[in-house]
Amino acid sequence: VEKEIPGMLHSIREWYRTYKIPDGKPPNTFCLDERFMDKNYANEIIQECHHAWEELVSGAKERQLASEDDSVKKLVRKLSKNSLFDLAPELDLHAEAHMEDYGEDEALMF
Repeated sequence: VEKEIPGMLHSIREWYRTYKIPDGKPPNTFCLDERFMDKNYANEIIQECHHAWEELVSGAKERQLASEDDSVKKLVRKLSKNSLFDLAPELDLHAEAHMEDYGEDEALMF
């Protein structure tokens, strides 16, 4: 991007840093020394988040926490599929949000 449109990446970062300021919020800060990361890095993060989401909605994460204290279990339970529709009732209107309608190897894509 920098080669084709010099300065664009800097402009994008500055927009994300400052866009909330007019609402009275502080500027955003960025990790990774404010470096832009490549496609492989982004895909790794997406896969990691997707895996964590799958564990939550399938109940696998809750089953892994048998030895944790009750506050941890309660938080995971709150984020699990059982309460997903309580947190966002409009999801019930979307057939794609119902994992039980999909096979184990089928990925949900929104």
